[in-house]
Amino acid sequence: MQIERHEVRAFIQVLEAGGFSRAAERLNLSQSAVSQTIANLEHKVGTALLVRGRPLRPTEAGLRFLRYAQLLDGEERAALQDIERIRSGALSTLNLAMNSLVNRVYGRELLLQFCASNPLTRLKLDVAPSREIVYGVDEGRWELGFGPFQHQMPGHFVVLPCFTEQRLLVAHRKHPRWADLQRHPRQTLAELTLITSYLDDASRRPGMERLRDAFGGVWEVSHLELRLDLAAAGMGLIYLSDRLLAELDGFEPVAGLEFSQIERQVGVYYKRHQPLSEGARRFVALCQSAFAL
Repeated sequence: MQIERHEVRAFIQVLEAGGFSRAAERLNLSQSAVSQTIANLEHKVGTALLVRGRPLRPTEAGLRFLRYAQLLDGEERAALQDIERIRSGALSTLNLAMNSLVNRVYGRELLLQFCASNPLTRLKLDVAPSREIVYGVDEGRWELGFGPFQHQMPGHFVVLPCFTEQRLLVAHRKHPRWADLQRHPRQTLAELTLITSYLDDASRRPGMERLRDAFGGVWEVSHLELRLDLAAAGMGLIYLSDRLLAELDGFEPVAGLEFSQIERQVGVYYKRHQPLSEGARRFVALCQSAFAL
């Protein structure tokens, strides 16, 4: 037995209107159609739900069915209201993580545009290391990631490339070993510190140890401005995007090493088989427009 939605609606209207004729007017149906609907419903449940008379009233079974019908009708109304609010952005959330480069170069403009178009959408934005964002999206901490793609992105990700960057190993000319870095970079690096946002352990990313072992030590500092300040003070070397190098004074590339320059594609990604929220869908559309994808 399956109770149809129109049967529930007709039953509520008959009782609320106090009769079949008024219920038919509310439902924009004929009186005979409403009467037949209620008769079919009573046949399904195997008992009378209404006492026909003046006034029309529910039987004991009808009272129980009325509670169910009102609950169902209320849930439908609430769901439709929520859907409309989601459609307008009022109940949607943009749960997004950007890496420091994207945040610095594009974050302000993108978020200003997004918030202007979607003022009711809740915003949850984190700035995190690139590799950590990949793990976080995969684990469900963020719905969208915006940062460099790793060499092997998870196969269940949708990736939307937005631009390409060159990551350059750089040191500041104030570094006390600057001259040595120019003459003997490999030997000198073994005595210096790499200041980076994140280096995961070898069990999660085999091969990362080779880069780690090229330096005397590694400092993991998630804040880009602090990494720049430490490097400018001659405390260590950093990887810097070519999109930032031109606007910063005193930083120079360290050439002659296989890891002196790393090319990376940067873009938006999310899990393939997980439907996007309205907020996430709108942000993806904004990125596609901004980067002409």
